Amino acid sequence: MYKRYTLSEIQKEVIKLLKDNNPMSSTEIAKKLGTNRITISKYLDILYFQKIINKKKIGSVNFWFIDPGIINIDVKDESYTDLEQKILFSLLKDEIDTVENIILSTINKKINLKKTILDIFFPIIKTLFELHKRGRIGKTEKIHLMTNFTNSINLIKNSTTMDDNVSKKDPWLIIVSGDDDSIPICNLINIFAKKIKINTSLIGNVEKYIDPFFDIDFQKYIKKLSYTTKEKTYVCLVSFNEISLKFLYMALNEIEEKEKIMTIIFSDDITKEKTSGKLKENIISDFGKFIETIEKEIK
Repeated sequence: MYKRYTLSEIQKEVIKLLKDNNPMSSTEIAKKLGTNRITISKYLDILYFQKIINKKKIGSVNFWFIDPGIINIDVKDESYTDLEQKILFSLLKDEIDTVENIILSTINKKINLKKTILDIFFPIIKTLFELHKRGRIGKTEKIHLMTNFTNSINLIKNSTTMDDNVSKKDPWLIIVSGDDDSIPICNLINIFAKKIKINTSLIGNVEKYIDPFFDIDFQKYIKKLSYTTKEKTYVCLVSFNEISLKFLYMALNEIEEKEKIMTIIFSDDITKEKTSGKLKENIISDFGKFIETIEKEIK
């Protein structure tokens, strides 16, 4: 009598099996799990297309194996710190395949995206900033690590269901970065906003284009984007450079359609202290609160 498994159970058992016996054929896996070879082959194909396992054909036989970083994830609050550390250590060792596979493992286990962003991804970005600040890594290395991490987290866009059918009548979120360090955070915001069905436009880093006349160009384009919806348009500014932050904030304040265009700002406490007046009052330096503001205001 063959054992019956759900896909989740098969995933857990296959990962456990292949960690100890890389690689194995479908027949060997079926025998170890006590199930039908044809049934297990169908499950293995599903896991393969989800990028949980890999395969190599030798002759006429497929041998299945797992790439570094693919893990069984137990969805408990205490496991988030472990996942953060595993990703961070692999990132620092330049083991990008492992980083991507751990992220894929979190996606395939359907761990809550908001919690993943707040408890895993954002703390990794903060740690990389801190390592650079303390002189543990140089500027070039920080750029390299941030680029690798940003590329890795973008796997979420390709591996999770994003609703592309959001009505253009709904509110719009325009995401603007005021320096290179803000790019990974803008990517996180964009991924999260799309996941909760918010229209987004990710402009990117505009810092190097800022000059005495850039405000006119910036205002013109923000207004152009705002015309795509009859609802409010929210401009999300993210920057750790107080000069570009002040410039962009002032440019947005001068736009005539003030009642239609709202600004949401994220920065850190250090940058916030260097500002004053309305700008300082509007800066949110707690990323969890910032994400909740996007949820509350726009949704």
